[in-house]
This record gives sequence, C-alpha cells and structure tokens, in this order.
Amino acid sequence: MSNINTYDYKSDHSLSDKWKYRFAFYEKNGYPSFWGMSPAWKSAYKEMTFGQKIKVSFNFFAWFFSIIYLLILGLWKKALLVLVINVVVIVVAVIFNIGFLGYMVNAIIACRANIWYYDLKVKGKQDWSL
Repeated sequence: MSNINTYDYKSDHSLSDKWKYRFAFYEKNGYPSFWGMSPAWKSAYKEMTFGQKIKVSFNFFAWFFSIIYLLILGLWKKALLVLVINVVVIVVAVIFNIGFLGYMVNAIIACRANIWYYDLKVKGKQDWSL
C-alpha cells in the first residue's frame, strides 16, 4: 500500500508539530541510512542546536517502550523484527554475561523510529529492514 501521492503531512492535524518538524527536516535534507549519513544531512545537522538535534535524531518513547511504541505508530513489521532481535540479544547476553546489549538494541530503535515513521507516513513504505 502506497500513499506517496495522496498524503500531505503538513496539513495532517493528527500529527504533532514535532513530527512535522522531523518530516520537514528529512524531506529537505534526506535522512541517514543504517550505515551512514549523506553529506547534506551532516551539514544541516551540524547547524542545529542540541535540542533540535535530539528532536530529529532520537525518540525517547521508542527508547523506553520500543515494541509497544512501534505498534502504536503502526510499524508492526518493525515491531516483530525488534522482538526477534531482542530475543536473540537476550540469549546472547545471558550466555556471554554482557547485559548492556539490550540497551544497544533500544538505542538503535530510538535513533531509527523517526525515520521508520517518516517512511510509513510520507512514503507509504513499511518493510522488514532496520
């Protein structure tokens, strides 16, 4: 299902100003891939204040409530993927006694949740990738 031609996030009253700000930033400068950032994104990011950087690149709800928050946003494929990854990480953390790995997964989710939601709402794309 693609809504790329019909959805206008600027006129969507169900989106908060924070989401509209994030979407406008991504639309103007692109967004980072899982493995790196584009030069346009880097230069625009450097010019932002600390609060703006956090607003664009980190989602605290996704950090604390990862799977539930993704389901609330409608990102069910990502939520299932994160659930599987969390189970694998928990098993590895228990076997090798490295408990901080769970925090690493949540940090990745918190950094990617805004981009995933942008893909879903604006581009109409929801896939199984991170």
